[in-house]
This record gives sequence, structure tokens and C-alpha cells, in this order.
Amino acid sequence: MAQQHARWPWALAAVTLFIGLGLTWYAWSRIALAEEAEALERFRVEAEILRENTERELDLFVEVLDSIRALHGLSGEIRPEALEEFVEKGMIHQRQVLGAFGFAQRISHSLRQSLEDAYEQSPELGYRVVGRGPDDTWIPAEPRSEYFPLTWQTGPHGLGVPIGFDFGSAFAGQQAIERMQVTRRSALALDPAHTGDTESRIHWVFSPIFYQHEALQPILIGFAIGLLEPDALLNRVAAMTVPSPGLQLDMSPLRSADFPDQLLERSGGEWHYQHPLEVIGTLWTFESRAPVVVTGRRSAAVGIAGLLVTALMTSQLLLIAGRTRRIENEVRIRTDDLEQATGELREQMTERVRLEEEMSDLSTRERQRLGRDLHDSLGQKLTGAVFLSRSVLSYLRETNNEQQIHAQKLNDTLKEAVAQVRAMAKGLAPIALRDESLAGALKDLAEEMTELYGVSCETGELTDDSHLEPKEKEQVYLIAREAAHNAVRHAKPGKVTISLRYDHHGLELCVADDGVGLPEDASSRGGMGLRIMQHRARLIGADMRFAPGPRGGTLVVCRMGSRGK
Repeated sequence: MAQQHARWPWALAAVTLFIGLGLTWYAWSRIALAEEAEALERFRVEAEILRENTERELDLFVEVLDSIRALHGLSGEIRPEALEEFVEKGMIHQRQVLGAFGFAQRISHSLRQSLEDAYEQSPELGYRVVGRGPDDTWIPAEPRSEYFPLTWQTGPHGLGVPIGFDFGSAFAGQQAIERMQVTRRSALALDPAHTGDTESRIHWVFSPIFYQHEALQPILIGFAIGLLEPDALLNRVAAMTVPSPGLQLDMSPLRSADFPDQLLERSGGEWHYQHPLEVIGTLWTFESRAPVVVTGRRSAAVGIAGLLVTALMTSQLLLIAGRTRRIENEVRIRTDDLEQATGELREQMTERVRLEEEMSDLSTRERQRLGRDLHDSLGQKLTGAVFLSRSVLSYLRETNNEQQIHAQKLNDTLKEAVAQVRAMAKGLAPIALRDESLAGALKDLAEEMTELYGVSCETGELTDDSHLEPKEKEQVYLIAREAAHNAVRHAKPGKVTISLRYDHHGLELCVADDGVGLPEDASSRGGMGLRIMQHRARLIGADMRFAPGPRGGTLVVCRMGSRGK
């Protein structure tokens, strides 16, 4: 009996040690997983911001390149030195975004011969039409019915090719020209001089210039050229963060239907994020990498505390040797400690959920901040430039008619730039739906559509929306705006109606037009605008429906289930 009494403290100590180590390992592993999940979520949010900044930089590149097309006609009417001085002094922002740029013009074979004959008499009167030969030499372009030679560029060899270089002589350039003629949009082509050089990848971006005549189809008469360097663009985006992550942007051979989903994983000692982009009519794959950084402070603290508690309990059990009452008291004390630790863990988990919600709002706040900065800074400066150009136009109305035409073009271009900046600013921060009703925002949207596009845009029934959360208001507004813009751009309507109804079934947003309607396979094929609206609806748990309108046109319906007012 005495031997049995001598053994039970050892058995109890062993059981206590086993249970203590198990609980310590369980608590440590749970907290360690939570810390890693928090670190991964922080990386995802940062990578999303970097992707949005990259996409915004690419869109800005194309928009600025499109904005300089008006200089194409001017480049052939004034001396290159004067145009170079004008660009250097008056187009600082464009040069910062584009770097080098230039213009190409469509010419016939007979005009090529005239230009080359004039060049033989005086280099200032013409140029030779050349292509790229072996070892990056310049050789006469092969005879064709038409050519697209470079007529002007910023600085000598700013684009890396001489005046007279025929972009149609390069296979990639010819493909891009054919795409522009079909789509009438900007196209991208790989510079053959940098095809195999991964250190300095460079792409040509062509912005088409068409001659429009009522009796003829639009004719491509030339295009503006910019040099897109993905690596330099990514360096600018990465410089916005500390520390700078590893970024990559590659063209993808995949079709839109085969686009991979977003990838977020841990590979070795790095986080890895991948997301598809569609820019300049080309598919890209954006990739961001960063070292795995998990502090592990909370899990280490809990592990050490658990081990200490376990060691203390075991040593006490070995020392008391049969003093049952003291053992029970010690067990009760340790149980209270464990309950307190569990309460603290609950509080930490609650705090983690709150941090995740704050991180999810980070990208929205950043987009709104950028929209406000764009409106208040660049928008105000461009507005001032409009007034200055208007003064110049008023002064030139009493002088040469040709100068007056150029001044009018400049004034119109600046007005378009102001409108684009305001549209971009409103796209980034459309409405402050946290403080404004959704019904009021939809009324403002209808007035804006009527003013911008000259199409009658009206509001129907608009019921109270106080039961909606701010995030739900914002997504419903963005769906309405996308549907209205799609109708104006593609359906050629005479009237667009926006209505908002709420009943016992839930909220229903309707956008109807009397245009040409949707194609039969539009619902299954799904354009970018339809997919964007469906994605926004899923974010708030709503359903989207696209159907022919009762009197023709298209009806877009977004319905969200009722949760009670």
C-alpha cells in the first residue's frame, strides 16, 4: 500500500506533464497559424494595391499617348526644332509619363520615291524609308504599296530608330497596325531590337490617328508612338513601398477565356501573388513576391508561458508527495490561469478580425485619396491652362487664321484633358456614399450622363435606402454607373432610365434603355462590363440579370435580398 502511495505522485506528474505539453502545443500552433494568416493577408492587400497602381500606370500611359495625337498634324507644319522646344517646355507631364514619343505617317510608294529623291538633294527636304537589317543596321525598306515611316520623335533617336524607319517593315509592327485598323484602338508591339534582352524589355505602343469623312470609312493616316518599358514602370510602382517587393509583368499567350484565377500562396521563403491584367488589348500576368515575415511574438509568448506553467505544476506535484488538498488547490489555481489565457486568446482573435476589416478598407480609402488628389491638383492646373489658352485664342482672333486654328485645337485639347481628369477623379472616388443617400447619388449620375453624352438619362422611382450599409450603397451605385455607361457607349439609346425600389422581397436596381439591345449570346459570352457588374453584385450577395427591355433595348436588374429596415 505504501508503494502504491509512493507511485501515484509520479503518475499524476506524468499525466500533468503530458496534458500541459499538449495544451501548450495546441495553443502555440493555433496562434502561429493565425499570425501567418495575418501576415499573408497583409501581403495580399499590399500586392492588390501594387497591382492597381501598375494597372493605373499602364492606363495613364495609354491616355497620355492618346492625348498627344493632336500634335501629329502640327509636327508636319512647323520646324522640328520648334516642335521639340514646344514639347520640352510645354509638355512636362507627358514627357514624364511617356519618356520618348513620336509620330508615324502613312505614305504611298510614289510619295516614298519623292521623299527619297528630295533627300538626295537636301536632307532637310525628305528622308529615306528604311527597315532594320542584320546586326541592327538600317537598310532600305522592301518595296510595298504603303509604308508607315517615323516622321518626328523627341530628341535624336529618342525611340531608338531613325527618322524614316518603317514600322510596317517589322512583323510585330505590321500586326499592331492591322489590329488598329480593325479595332480603332491603341495597339502594342514588341521592339525586335529587344526581343531576347530580358534586362531591357521595350514595347512600342501605337495610338491610331484616323481621317473621318461622312462618305468614307475612317482611314488610318498615322499614329503616335510611345516606348513602354515594363521594368521601369514596375520600378516606379515598387518604389512606392518600403521595402520594395519583387514585381514582374509579362505578356501572356492565353486567351481571355483561359485567364488563370488570382494566385496567392507561400512558396519556400517567399509569398507569391499572381493576377491577370488586360491592358492595351494585350493579356498580361502581374506577379508580386516578398519574403515571408511572421513575427511569432504572440505564439512564442504563449509557448513559453505554457511550458513554464507545465514545469511548475509538475515540480509542485513531485514535491507535495501525497498532500492531496494542496494539490487540488494548485490545480484549481492553474485552471483559473488557463481560463484567463483562453479569455485573452478570444480577445486577440476579436482584435485580429477587426484588423482584417481595416485592411479590407485600405484599398478603398487609397483609391478615394488618389481621386481627390487628382481632382484638386492636376485638375485645377489644367483648368488654369484652359483659361490661359482661351486668352491666347482671344488674342489670335485678330491675327493669322492658321494660328487661330492651332490655338483653338489647343484650347479644345485642354478642355478634353480637364474632362478626362475629372472623369478619372470621379471614377476613383465616385461619391461619398457613407454620408450621401444612394437615391441622391443616382440622381447626380443621371444628370452627369445627360450632360456628358447628350443622351436623355432620367430617374424613375427612387425609394429610401437607409437600410443599406455604406459598402452596399457604393457597389449598387457602381453597378448603376457601369450599366448606364455601357448603354450609352454600345446601345445607341435615345433614353436611359434608372430606378431603385425596395419592398418585402428586398432591393431592386433597374437600368433600362431603348437602344439596339444585347446580342443573343451576350449573357453566355459576357463582356468586361457585364463581368464587372456580376463581380460587384457577388460582393454584396446580390443577383444580376440582363434581359431585353419590354419596349426594346436592354434591361439590367440587380436584386438584393431583404434583411429588414
